[in-house]
Amino acid sequence: MSKPLILIVDDNQANIKILVEFLSNDYEVVVSITGKDALEIIDNEKIDLILLDIFMPHMDGFEVCEKVYEKHDKHEIPIIFVTASSNDDDIEKGFNLGAVDYVTKPFRKVEILSRVKTHILLKDYKNNLESKVKEEIEKNKIKEKIMFHQSKLVSIGEMTNSIAHQWRQPLNSINSAVMGIDTCLMKNHINNEEINEKLEEIEIQTQYMSKTIEDFSNFLNPNKHKGYNNLKEIVRKTLTIIHTKLSKNNISCNLIEKTTSTVLCTEGEIIQVLIVILNNAVDALKENSITNPKIDIEIDTNKISITDNAGGIKKDNIDNIFLPYFTTKKADEGLGIGLHLAKAIIEESNNGKLSVENVDCGAKFEIKFN
Repeated sequence: MSKPLILIVDDNQANIKILVEFLSNDYEVVVSITGKDALEIIDNEKIDLILLDIFMPHMDGFEVCEKVYEKHDKHEIPIIFVTASSNDDDIEKGFNLGAVDYVTKPFRKVEILSRVKTHILLKDYKNNLESKVKEEIEKNKIKEKIMFHQSKLVSIGEMTNSIAHQWRQPLNSINSAVMGIDTCLMKNHINNEEINEKLEEIEIQTQYMSKTIEDFSNFLNPNKHKGYNNLKEIVRKTLTIIHTKLSKNNISCNLIEKTTSTVLCTEGEIIQVLIVILNNAVDALKENSITNPKIDIEIDTNKISITDNAGGIKKDNIDNIFLPYFTTKKADEGLGIGLHLAKAIIEESNNGKLSVENVDCGAKFEIKFN
């Protein structure tokens, strides 16, 4: 680990020599005999602390201090004034300009080392504290987004349950009517192959609608909880939900199960993540006008891989793909939080890892559970 870099600004060579002798064992030291040169050094070097003489020709310490804090925060580069004066007005002016401390001449080694060490430690502490605060704020923002997103899902779930309740009776009536027609045909010894096919098609479609309602209701259930779930079943439910979008865009979706895998997760949240990834794949396939668009979903031990043939993610974008508000879409097509939330859901809520890479034909997203 590199030593902190101290800048000594003093027009007196004897003073500089003493300070360098005191500090050089514990710190890297750079010196300047004018305020102008000192400002150039500060612009070009990462200075950790400045020992600044007040009384210098051409540009005094007060002016140097003002110019430093026009560009830098006082916590970023603490300034300790060095003075032969014990004038209270000078000391007060220095503090008002943002200096953190002062030492008087003649120098005492113990005092210099103690004050420098204290302010270097304070600077590091403040930087670490600010970093931790920013990190916690970002975590809370992510949690708030997830909670907001989930509250929206609860509202949608209530509406969907209401719709499902209204739909189930008509669907049951349709099935009953089909059975009635089938029975009537049998009683009258009518065997029309075309009618039988149409009746069978109606039954298949009503069963599909009933299953879709059930999948939506389970996905949007506000009381969902973490449990052991079969990955193939999760993918199947996801494909049921977005079947129409895939079909409408003539996208072939292939599900390959290499290994039967059951993992501890919240089923609805994994479906949510898969929908985000698959929707992005569909958008990429459409945008790039792929002739034979396809998505391969592969299930292996404790992981799901989703690969498309849309040509991949641009090199400049792939490192930023999970950052909040990063998007390559138009303003009215997305806010850039889908994949960011997806990563948070997988890694913070389901003890897994979400990653992406470019492969020969396109992009490959992988969800791996621990």
